[in-house]
Amino acid sequence: MPAYDAKIRICIAPKPNEPIDRSICGTMGHVLAISAATIDPARVGGNLESAHAILAGLDPAHEIGFVLAMGKLMTVHLNDQNGIKYDQDKSFGVENLRAAFNQVKVLKENGYGEHGEYVGLDVKAMRTTKDADSYKHLETSLAIFKMLEEKVDRFDYAFQKKCVENRDFESLELYVMKLLMGMV
Repeated sequence: MPAYDAKIRICIAPKPNEPIDRSICGTMGHVLAISAATIDPARVGGNLESAHAILAGLDPAHEIGFVLAMGKLMTVHLNDQNGIKYDQDKSFGVENLRAAFNQVKVLKENGYGEHGEYVGLDVKAMRTTKDADSYKHLETSLAIFKMLEEKVDRFDYAFQKKCVENRDFESLELYVMKLLMGMV
């Protein structure tokens, strides 16, 4: 593809078990390896989907941070997942609010979106959802994302630094949970 069109950019979405139980690019690490092997690695990057990282047994926030550090995050699709079954595409943050917070935090800390990047919400309505409610999963995901952005904006980085310096990670964990529960 890079040889076919000198302007095209290629975005690879890692899928650990779709459409079958084996994949060439199951994680962002695989995407980066494939990217490096192309004739123009600068035009090849990845699309991190939260549920796919969870399906691979990885932390989506770590995957986002990793690929951001490599300058290869072309897009991100946020959603949620309950375990390592099939790709559930649940509304963002409904299964693991702390993991969702971490994803929003790493995106904001790295200025994702400041150069025209987009955050996608890769969710689907449950099969039994009434037609009139078929977009509520998107509304829910967007509302949760915006609430978590507000939490990230209020995050006390000076307190985080103090906790890290003192190796007091339990106080930092409690602070984050209190922030998420509206107690800070």
